[in-house]
Amino acid sequence: MAEGVINVRTLSTYSTVFPADTVEWCPTEPYRHILACGTYELVKDDPETSPFKRGQILLLRVTRGGALEQLQQVSTTAVLDMKWMHVTDDKQSRVLLAVADSVGYLQLYELMENPSSGKMQLEFFIKLRVGDDEAVMALSLDCSHEKYAVARDGPAVNMRVLVSDSAGQVSQFTWLESGSLIKDFTCLAHKFEAWIAAYDYHDPCIFYSGGDDYKFVGFDTRVGCSRHTFENNDHTAGVTSIHSNADKPFLLATGSYDENLRLWDTRNFKQPTSKISLGGGVWRLKWDPFSHRYLLAACMHDGFKIVNHDIITSVVADYKDHEKLAYGCDWSFLTQTDVSSLDIDGDTLMTTCSYEDHTLKISVVDFWPDKYTSDNYCLDATKSSSDCTCY
Repeated sequence: MAEGVINVRTLSTYSTVFPADTVEWCPTEPYRHILACGTYELVKDDPETSPFKRGQILLLRVTRGGALEQLQQVSTTAVLDMKWMHVTDDKQSRVLLAVADSVGYLQLYELMENPSSGKMQLEFFIKLRVGDDEAVMALSLDCSHEKYAVARDGPAVNMRVLVSDSAGQVSQFTWLESGSLIKDFTCLAHKFEAWIAAYDYHDPCIFYSGGDDYKFVGFDTRVGCSRHTFENNDHTAGVTSIHSNADKPFLLATGSYDENLRLWDTRNFKQPTSKISLGGGVWRLKWDPFSHRYLLAACMHDGFKIVNHDIITSVVADYKDHEKLAYGCDWSFLTQTDVSSLDIDGDTLMTTCSYEDHTLKISVVDFWPDKYTSDNYCLDATKSSSDCTCY
C-alpha cells in the first residue's frame, strides 16, 4: 500500500521469469487493455559460450479484477526500452512496438490478431542497427509523436524514432509512407553512455539527451547535430530519464542517478524551475496520460513514487510493494469507465516492474478529490471537465 495523498493498491502480481526492466501500455483503441513487458538477463554460467544477454517480450492483457493474462512470449536479445507506435502507410494503419535491444538494434513488431486463436500477438516486422560497432547496446528510445498525443489525435504519418546507445550516440529513424524504416543520422552526444534520448513533443525537430558524463543537452535537427543548442551541467550524476509533457508546451522533466527529479522550462535551460529529491536514483519518469499533471517515477533503490508538479512539486504517493530494483513503470490509458467495466473499483491503473525479483505488478490508483488544486481535470478522456462525473 502506498502512503500519501494518492492511494495506490496492488491488484495482481505476475512473475516475468527473467529480470524485468521496462513496461509499456498500448495507447491505441481498441488495444488499451494490452501491455508489453521487456526483460533482460545476463547469462554467465554457460561454459560453452561467453557471457551474453538474453531477454523476452511478454505481451499481456489485463482482465477482470486486474488479473493479467499472457498472450505471447517472444524470445529475443535483452530488451532495454520499448515504445508503442501508431502509424499509417500506403497500405494500412498499423500498431507497432519499437524495441531497443542489447546488441544495438531498433526492432519493430506489429500487433496483429492470430487467425487461429483470435488473440492478439506480435509479429516481427523489421530491425535496423543503431551504430556500426557490434558491441554497442541500444539503451533507450522515444517517438516524435509521443504516445499520449497519439492516443488523442489518431495515427501519425512520418513518425520518427530516436535511439540512444552505450557509445554516447543518438540515432534517428523515420517511418515512411511506403511502410518502411530508414536511418536518418547518428550523432555523438556524450562521452560515455547516452542513457536517455527524448523528443520535445511540441516540436519534433528538437530532441534532448542525457548521459553518464552528467550532461543534459539539446539538439535541433534544422541546424544539424554537430553541436548542442544547449548544455546543462546541473546534474551531479548520470542523466537517466527525460520526458516532455505532451499537454504543456514548455514543461520537461529529467531524472538522474543523483536521485533528483528536475522540472524545466524549455525556454530557459540555465537552471531547473524546481528540484526534488526522490531517493534511489531516478531511472524512469512518465507523465500521466489524462491530466499530464502527475509524474510516475521509478526510483531504483527506493521504489516507485507519484509526484504532483502543480503549485509546489511534491510526492503524493510512495509505492514500495516491490522488493528489489525499481526499473520499469507506466500509466494505463484505460479511462475510469474502462476500469469500472473490468470490475475494478478505482480511478486509473498503473504498472510497475522490478529487476532482481522478476516481478510485474498491476495497481489501481485512487485520486482523492479533496486534495485537488485544479478544477479542470477529468480521468475520463472522452469527457470535458464540465461534464466530468468522476467524483
